[in-house]
Amino acid sequence: MCGDFNLLPETKSLIMFEDAGMKNLIKEYNITSTRNKFKKFNKKISDYVFVSNNVNVSSFKVPDVLISDHLPMIFEIQ
Repeated sequence: MCGDFNLLPETKSLIMFEDAGMKNLIKEYNITSTRNKFKKFNKKISDYVFVSNNVNVSSFKVPDVLISDHLPMIFEIQ
């Protein structure tokens, strides 16, 4: 499950996904921002990717590419 959740990392609903056994790739890969210089608000993270614990993620990147006010999230699973 992924997308623009417009939530801060410490929001209870995000923690509930983790408590239910989902892996938060933003947290696991220490991503510090999903937004670029075009962001309108001070939030650095508003986009998230959650996967089930049994999903093997081989890579996850959030490159600094100016395509919108959000950065692309690229992940590969096996």
